[in-house]
Amino acid sequence: MFKKFFRISPQSFELVCQLLGANEQLAKRTYRGGRQEIPLEKKVMIVLRYLASQETILGISDRFNITVSTFTKYREKVVNAINDLLPRFVQWPEELILSPIKFNEMGTYEFQNIIGAIDGSHIPIEQPLECPNSYYNRKKFHSVILQAVCKDDLSFVNICVGMPGRCHDAKAFKHSHLSEIGDELCRQGQYHILGDAAYALMRWLITPFRDNGNLTREQYNFNKFLSSKRQVIERAFALLKGRFRRLKYVSIRDIKCICKIISACCVLHNICLQSDEDIAEFIDAEIDELDANLGENFPVNADNGEGILKRNNLTIELNRVNS
Repeated sequence: MFKKFFRISPQSFELVCQLLGANEQLAKRTYRGGRQEIPLEKKVMIVLRYLASQETILGISDRFNITVSTFTKYREKVVNAINDLLPRFVQWPEELILSPIKFNEMGTYEFQNIIGAIDGSHIPIEQPLECPNSYYNRKKFHSVILQAVCKDDLSFVNICVGMPGRCHDAKAFKHSHLSEIGDELCRQGQYHILGDAAYALMRWLITPFRDNGNLTREQYNFNKFLSSKRQVIERAFALLKGRFRRLKYVSIRDIKCICKIISACCVLHNICLQSDEDIAEFIDAEIDELDANLGENFPVNADNGEGILKRNNLTIELNRVNS
C-alpha cells in the first residue's frame, strides 16, 4: 500500500529521509513552545505524494492535515534539498569500462563502447508567466524539455532541464553544457553515446543514417543495431513519468520552480534504482505518446567529419560481428 501511494518502496523512503536529514533547511529546530514542528518523515511523505500523483495541493494539504501555505513552504524546502543531492546521484559513470560491457550485453545485437543514450522528453506545464509562446510546442501544449543521458540500468548520468517546448531537441542539446564537454567525457571518442537523428553526428555522439529511401543493407542494419540499444532512454523516461505522475502535467507557472521539481524527480528516480526496486509496475509507455513526432521536421545538422568516419567504420564492424 505504501509503495502504491508514494510510488517508492519503504526502503527507498528510508534512504531518502536519511539523506535529507543532514540538510540544514530540514533540520528540526529546538522546541520553544507553540505548535510542534512537522517531523522530517512527514515532510518527505507530503512531497512524495505530490510528485507521485496529480492530486491537488488542497487535497494533499487536507489529507495530511496541514494548511496550503505550510504545504507550499515544505514543498520548496524538500525539493531544494533533493536538488542539493543532484551532483551525488546524477553523475557521469566513472566505471567507463563496465558501462560498455553492460550495454553490449543488452538485447540481441553487439554494439561496442556505448556508455549512454540521449534524448529529450517534453514535460507538460501550465502556461508560464514569462514568454508563454516559447513554451507552446508543435503538439499545441506548453512544455519544458528534459534532456537526459541514461545508462543501461535506466539511471540518469546527465540531465539538462528547462529549454522551452518550442525548441527542437537539437537546439536544446546545443544550449546544454554536455555539448561542450561531451567529447572529453567520452575520452575523445574512445567511447560514445547514442542519439536519434535529431542530433548531429560526432565522434562521441553516434546517430543513425537518415533514411531518404536509399539506405544500403549495411546502413539499414546499423540503424537497427543502434535503435535496439538506444531504446533504453525511452524506457528511462517511461519509468520516470510512470513513477512520478506529477510530470504528466506540472500546474505551476514559475519556470524555475518547475525545473527544480523535474530535476528532483530525476534524483529520486536514481535513488530508487540504486535501491534495486522492482520497476515493472511503474513503467508507463502511454505517457511517451506526448513526445511522439515532436522531433519531426527538425533542422538537418551538419555532421562532424570524424563522426562520419567513425560511423562508417562502426557500420562495417557491426555488420560483420552481427552477421
